[in-house]
Amino acid sequence: MKNFLLLSLLNLVFTYSSLAQADFFTLKTTLQSTLDSIVKEQSLPGATAAIVMPDGQLISLAAGYADKEEKEAMPLGAQMLLGSVGKIFVSAVVLQLVDEGKIGLSDKVSAYFDGIEWYNRVPNAADLTIVSLLNHTSGIPRYVFAPAFLSAVEKDPMRSWKPEECLAVILDQAPSHPTAKGWGYSDTNYILLGMIIERITGESYYQQLEKRVIAAFHLRHTYPSTQRELPGLIQGYIGDNNFFKLPKKVVSGGLYAMNPQFEWTGGGLVTNVEDLAYFIKWLHTGKIMSAATYQQFIKAADFRTGQAAETGYGLGTFVWNNRLGFSYGHAGVMPGYLTQVEYVKEKGFSIAFQMNTDQGSVKVNHENVQRLASWVDQFLTDK
Repeated sequence: MKNFLLLSLLNLVFTYSSLAQADFFTLKTTLQSTLDSIVKEQSLPGATAAIVMPDGQLISLAAGYADKEEKEAMPLGAQMLLGSVGKIFVSAVVLQLVDEGKIGLSDKVSAYFDGIEWYNRVPNAADLTIVSLLNHTSGIPRYVFAPAFLSAVEKDPMRSWKPEECLAVILDQAPSHPTAKGWGYSDTNYILLGMIIERITGESYYQQLEKRVIAAFHLRHTYPSTQRELPGLIQGYIGDNNFFKLPKKVVSGGLYAMNPQFEWTGGGLVTNVEDLAYFIKWLHTGKIMSAATYQQFIKAADFRTGQAAETGYGLGTFVWNNRLGFSYGHAGVMPGYLTQVEYVKEKGFSIAFQMNTDQGSVKVNHENVQRLASWVDQFLTDK
């Protein structure tokens, strides 16, 4: 009788496990079909996606082409430039320094540039705080699209830029709005944060990022984009908004079409969806900062007023409220590539999405991620 009961129990466990594996396989198949549809419907060269489930299990997907002329299939975990998604990494470093008591969120930025002559020429210089840089309520204009910067890049796309040179193009300009009384996305905020990291630690931002995040969390496919030769970078395609006037295909002879070094703490990384999906899950599950600091991290500022709101922009993260509840993440563009990464908090899973073209929008890519997320949610609900 005991042997019969044991055998029955083992059969039940085996049957349940087989059914669970079959359901998981169905989920992967459905997600792959959805990614294939996104690539076809939106006429993308190719795309990759990665999902990290609540239990840490990874689903990695790829569709379309890495190089459509050569009919080279998009590989799993292809490496691409992530654009402004790099701001999440900058925020992680800054907020760890907050936890260590080396930076205060309410600190005046001027305190970190005492005696630096050019600082007083930064718009709203006297009123800027660390929070206002992190959540884009500073009122500082965006250097990337300043005519002087665009003209300089067009004239010499291979130039290396110092942070002070990037800032120089917006010095003495009128602010977009008073600090903390409006909102305006600006890479310039994160250039200043990078300089503060270096002044506090005595090391480069990339050294701090390597120790605190990349090496600490074994992000094997993530590295700084500090030169034109970017190992592993797949081909990317320029869309209609070719504001740097680059070739349609951005990789030739193993070299990127321009020097991406200028981006620095505005983005400044090559990565893949697998690293991104794991990183953002760790970010939102207590692995990177304290619980108290995390609550500040996800505290949103309204996109119009800059005041506290349910959704908007936190300290380096967008805050959305969707059908599946709140999600947190970031979008990024770099010539030839678009990236979107999100963590669905109530369900406990993350999704990263990259495509090798910059033809698209944050809104559409957010919808792409939510489209994939709906299948994951259905799987978790049916379990």
